[in-house]
Amino acid sequence: MRAPVFAVLAVALLPGACGRQPEREMPVARTDEIPGAWLTSNGSWEVRVDWETGPRAGTVDNVARLTIAPHGDAKFLPQLVQVTPWMTIHGHGSGNVRPVVDFTGDNPGTFRVSNIYFVMSGPWDLKIAISGDGFTENVVVPVEVPRE
Repeated sequence: MRAPVFAVLAVALLPGACGRQPEREMPVARTDEIPGAWLTSNGSWEVRVDWETGPRAGTVDNVARLTIAPHGDAKFLPQLVQVTPWMTIHGHGSGNVRPVVDFTGDNPGTFRVSNIYFVMSGPWDLKIAISGDGFTENVVVPVEVPRE
C-alpha cells in the first residue's frame, strides 16, 4: 500500500518541481505622463520604446527608438544608455550580439537602438540602464517577439 501512495505523490509533485519556469522580473508600473512609457527604478525617468523595425527573432535588423523623459524631480540628463535583451524565462540573452545605442539629436532624451538580436520568439525583456551625473536607473520593458 505504501508504494502506490508514494508513486501517486511523486507523480503529483514532479511536474511542479521540474516544469516550473523562473519568475519574470516584473517591470515598474506604467506612467500616464508619456502614453506607453515605463518608470525607471527610482521613478526619475519615463522610458517609451517604439519599434522602427521588428521585433523579430533571428535577425539583427530590429531597431527601436527610446524616448526618455524626466519624471518628477529628475535633475540629470541621460549621458549613457545601455540596452540588454534578456529572455527571463530561459535565463539567457543574445550571446555576443550587443545593441548599438545612438543619440538621435532630436531632443536630449531620444535614442535609436539598432542591432537588437532576439535568439528566438517568445517573451523577452529589454533591460535598460540610464546613467548620468553619478546616477544609474534601470527599467525593464517587456517585449513579445512573435513567431514567424
